[in-house]
Amino acid sequence: MTVTPSVQRSITVLTSYFYIFGIGMSAWLVRLPEVRSSIQVSIAILGWVLFASSVGAMTSLLLAGRFIARFGARTAVILGFTVLGIGQTIQGLSLVIASPVGVAFGGLISGLGYGIGDVGINVEGAELEKRRGKSLLPQLHGAYSLGALTGAGIGTAAIVTDFPLVFQVLVLAIGTTVIAWWTYKKLPVATGRLEKSVNILPSTRTVRKTPLLDKRIVFLGLGIMGLSLAEGGSNDWLALSVVDDYKLDTTTAGITFAIMTAAMVVTRFTGGKLVDRFGRVFALRAFGLAGVVGILVVILSPTIYLAWVGAGLWGAGVALGFPLFISAAADGENSSGRVATVTTFGYIAFLVGPPLLGFVGQSWGLLNMFYLLAACVAAAVFFAGAARPVNTQEAESYLA
Repeated sequence: MTVTPSVQRSITVLTSYFYIFGIGMSAWLVRLPEVRSSIQVSIAILGWVLFASSVGAMTSLLLAGRFIARFGARTAVILGFTVLGIGQTIQGLSLVIASPVGVAFGGLISGLGYGIGDVGINVEGAELEKRRGKSLLPQLHGAYSLGALTGAGIGTAAIVTDFPLVFQVLVLAIGTTVIAWWTYKKLPVATGRLEKSVNILPSTRTVRKTPLLDKRIVFLGLGIMGLSLAEGGSNDWLALSVVDDYKLDTTTAGITFAIMTAAMVVTRFTGGKLVDRFGRVFALRAFGLAGVVGILVVILSPTIYLAWVGAGLWGAGVALGFPLFISAAADGENSSGRVATVTTFGYIAFLVGPPLLGFVGQSWGLLNMFYLLAACVAAAVFFAGAARPVNTQEAESYLA
């Protein structure tokens, strides 16, 4: 299929949005020790402060489908970036007055913006993927991962150069909001918007099904939950397991985490060709099985060098989960509600699951806790059958 200039412009803008989303969060997380020092709270209180952003994100994720169905994905994107920028600005100013309540409130606002903006860019990406006729979401999520690496570099450089945390937050908040307002009109106007006629004519026998009641969407949601939990669990606990269980230094732990992240970036940028040739189900199952092997290698390896190989397989194994399950949810017409539902499944696992895994790791040890993540990835391999392309909301079998 020929890609028109307008579609290519939309793809370029959307790629920049995914990249920007990765930068801001990563640059903030790198400097969390300074955040704690600035607002003078314990680790436990800091956890509650950060949890506010998860509450905001989950709230807007649950409402995003209806919002997009009424106003369109482009409106959700610009609203999300604007609210995100406002929340980050509140957080930055709250650091000046050392207010943990202010930082938490800013995080709540940021989360609201992040949630609806994230669903918006994924709905836009899924629609552009269909218009393009080739896989696109893996590359877009690759841009997010690349942005996360960039953000970590920005935050680290700011620490080394003593660049004030407040200025970093404000510069990124203002910069990303300005970029979004300058470019958002390059996106299609009505993506995801449902015509009013879809919901009228109550006498007809064709009724639009609620996404959460659709068996295929539930299977897609369970699949994305398994891989998202394994991805989030690696972000939170892989490096710490190297220190606590392998008894090695933080530099080695950082190298391990970097290997996993680099594998995710490479897989997301290159995996699209495999998807186009062999299909979503094959890609999800092939990489998922590699991920199971990788996690087991990390658990059982007698040496850190072999564990690095496992970390790379782990990163590659979970990299395509989010984009491909979302791509599958977008099959057919009026897909914004389905995409929002599957995205919510993924973020529930990604945001809520990893902190809960900490309690298991405390009792079992982190490496033993990773067996649960291997089981989650194996479950995602099973549910990957639901990602097979369909032309209607029904199919004879989703798991064959």
